[in-house]
Amino acid sequence: MTYGIRTCLLVVFLVLATGVLATESVDRIEARAQQLMSLDPPDWQGAYEHFEQAATLGSLSAASYLGWMYEHGHGVEVDHEAAADWYRLVAEGGAHDYAVKLGWMYMGGSQLKADRALAEQWFGRAIDAGYLPAHVALASVIVADALGGTGAERVNEARALLETALEGEVALAAFFLARIHVEGIGGHPTDAALGAKYTRISAENGQALMQGWLARMYLEGKGVEPDRMEAAFWAALAASGGDPLGRQLHAALIESMSDEERQLVMTRTMRWALERR
Repeated sequence: MTYGIRTCLLVVFLVLATGVLATESVDRIEARAQQLMSLDPPDWQGAYEHFEQAATLGSLSAASYLGWMYEHGHGVEVDHEAAADWYRLVAEGGAHDYAVKLGWMYMGGSQLKADRALAEQWFGRAIDAGYLPAHVALASVIVADALGGTGAERVNEARALLETALEGEVALAAFFLARIHVEGIGGHPTDAALGAKYTRISAENGQALMQGWLARMYLEGKGVEPDRMEAAFWAALAASGGDPLGRQLHAALIESMSDEERQLVMTRTMRWALERR
């Protein structure tokens, strides 16, 4: 059941092209759609019809909801092509997160036929618009390729994308930068100091794997000055986050510590956790 999606998309395009948008009316229609979705059970068909009406008036928000309904089968049969049509409209309207979403849909191949070139095209569209999460998305794909033994020549491209994203405070970029500099992914030169720098940024952002790595760095003095108490602190955080390396290091370090040292590590760990609630 498509409710004339192609016709509706054409109408929406024409509305957007001419700049016609009755904001107050659209807001009221979307609010009604939200109310219908919140019923128990939800009135999915009614919600769809209201979102479609709002989308026809040019609402990108309503169009995104229609895509979501097709993607997950709320009130309509699951139809990933129809979902992509709506998401494409939203992305072309300037919602760059939907360009990234389309990139992942074409990259994964589980929802749409896999198309690497088209996926990178959507990532690139968002990158060109300065949307920093898109930098991380494409870089993560390149890193995964290199880990799988292909595309090693693009690792420098990934690093540059990640550095730009991190300058814009997209913390996830530090995770991949740490891996590049520590593991030498794709033949990239390793750098202990840079590896420790990016590992710490990621660890401070709560990434348990990186907390375990940082604990080992402090224990072994790789890229940082050796510091057993720092190692124990980061190992404790990693262990609490379920990281296997963190658990291993924490158990070994705590065993070798005095009661006073254990208490200091515990107090600092609890304070760190409370400050980030």
